Amino acid sequence: QSEDDNIIGYEISNKIENVSEIGVDSESSTRLKITLAKHKGSDNSGFCNTIADGLVQRIAMVDSEEESENVDKNRPTLTLLNIATAPAGSLLKQIGMLLSRLDNLSQVLVWSESEVVDAQQPCSIDIIELPRVNLSFRAKRVEKIDGSVEHRLYSNDNDGLYISTSTNARDLVEKLLGSIDHFIVLQNEDNDLFVLIPGCALPRRLHVDGSHLSVQVLLDRRNQEWINNMGEI
Repeated sequence: QSEDDNIIGYEISNKIENVSEIGVDSESSTRLKITLAKHKGSDNSGFCNTIADGLVQRIAMVDSEEESENVDKNRPTLTLLNIATAPAGSLLKQIGMLLSRLDNLSQVLVWSESEVVDAQQPCSIDIIELPRVNLSFRAKRVEKIDGSVEHRLYSNDNDGLYISTSTNARDLVEKLLGSIDHFIVLQNEDNDLFVLIPGCALPRRLHVDGSHLSVQVLLDRRNQEWINNMGEI
C-alpha cells in the first residue's frame, strides 16, 4: 500500500532458468492496482472506517520487476466491474445473475477493456472469468447474414460455443434436467445446445425434519474436501 493509500498487487514470479533455450517468454506479467477515491468527511473512530470507492485494474507489464513501470501497450488494461452494485435490470446485473448458477458472485470476475477513470461511468463488458471452476468467456460482436448485429459471450474453453440467451433453449433443457437448475446453456452456429454444469459444488438434500429428506437440493460450494477430490480441472 502506497502513501496515497492506493494498493498494488504483484504477480508471484516463477522464473524459469535458460528461458532462451526453452523459447518462452517468462518475463511479462500483470499487476493489480486498486485506486481509492475517498468520500468526503473525516473518520473520527480511529479505526480506518473512511468510506471509499475502489477502482480495480489489471495492468499488463512488459517485465516482472516490481520497480518497473513499463506497461505493455499491446495488451489492454482491464477494469473490474462490480456486479453487486449494478442497477437492477442492467446488462451487468443480468450477466451476473446468470453466471451465479455456476459459482458464487464473489467468484465471477467481469472485466472491461474500456478506459475507465470514474466508478460510475458506462463501459463495455469484454472478459468474464470464473477462476474457481476454471472457466472464462470473451465478448464478441457478430454480424449475422440478415445484417443484424448480435453481441455474444463465447467460451474460451469450448471452441465455437457461446452462452445462449434464448428462453426456449432454457425451457427445453429444464424439461430434460428436471429440478437441477445450476447450469447454463451453450450453443453453436448450428443451434445445437450444450449444457454446462460445474462440478465444484457438493449437492446436498435439505433436511425438513429429523426423518425426512426434501426433494430440494442445496449446493455447498465451500466444501474443501469435495473440491480437493476434484483434482486438476
